[in-house]
Amino acid sequence: MKRLDLAMFVALLPILVCSHLLQSSTARALAQPAYASRQLLWLVLGAVLLLLFAFSDYRLLLRLAPLFYVAALLALAAMLFLAPLRAGTRSWLVLGPYTVQPSEFARIAAILAAAALGARHQKELLAGRTALQLTAVVAAPALLVALQPDLGVALTFVPILLAVLWLGGLPWRTWVVLALSVLLLAAAAWLWYLKPYQRERILTFLEPDRAPAGAGYQQRQSRIAVGSGGLTGRGLRSGTQSQLRFLPAQDTDFIFAVWAEETGFVGSVFLVLCYATVALRLFAIALAARDRGGTLLAATVAVVFTTQTLVNMAMVVGLAPTTGITLPLLSRGGSSLLATCISLGLAQSVWRLRFANL
Repeated sequence: MKRLDLAMFVALLPILVCSHLLQSSTARALAQPAYASRQLLWLVLGAVLLLLFAFSDYRLLLRLAPLFYVAALLALAAMLFLAPLRAGTRSWLVLGPYTVQPSEFARIAAILAAAALGARHQKELLAGRTALQLTAVVAAPALLVALQPDLGVALTFVPILLAVLWLGGLPWRTWVVLALSVLLLAAAAWLWYLKPYQRERILTFLEPDRAPAGAGYQQRQSRIAVGSGGLTGRGLRSGTQSQLRFLPAQDTDFIFAVWAEETGFVGSVFLVLCYATVALRLFAIALAARDRGGTLLAATVAVVFTTQTLVNMAMVVGLAPTTGITLPLLSRGGSSLLATCISLGLAQSVWRLRFANL
């Protein structure tokens, strides 16, 4: 344990405790006591996986990255035909009372594959061919996830690509081309991919009073919950928006609004500081890595974790449109929690082996 980054564990522990407290609160509001006990099981299993991957050798995992990547692509492709339709998507495999979301673990495979590919190229600037290879490696699983369709998880692959391209040294001219390509893809998605309710969410974000009882209802209730928390909150399990079930998706996408209502500004700042500490430690691990593969791996994990956290919190307070991106470690869902813990464990492996012989 002395070789692990204990500062990250000190910040992670309150987040995991808050996760259990929040899931107990929302389980009571939703009259689903099994949700709390199930999330506690995932928290314990996630902690075990974090330690297991922390004591693994990330260099071996990077060498095995192509196998993990191919397996992830096959699993995602199979989901399009084998997975049942749930909530309009084919994102989950049903295993008795449990569900598994392979796309969460496919993101880890994409991180490993991108880091392994980027580590092979030691030049100061990425060649165009290498940049295209990295783009294809990240785009393939993201496209399969988008076809399920699950736009929220598909968007979480974007930070992977941006991180490896930035750290790899992409020329500024290529960034311009990439930015124009993103604009074209966004326009195409608006015209042919996004469903009417998804377009309405974006329009409602730009015009908050557009549909207060429709597409804008979630964010409206979320902002009410955050504001009603005041300085110190209404108390655990005492939030009106959550306990009276005015707040939709309170155990998943908008769980931070429940915390803000129950613990107020003080509790919210505390939780934000814990997340910020984890993010800063991840970036510090990337800087301390002794090889290019470790740097790319830890930095990509850091960017994905930070981006997902910021987007979710911004969505809760109305600074970003509703996207279906969950809050790492806090939102209910075993696949998301386990995948996040595995990612953090990989970063810990980079830190543990920072003085090891290459």
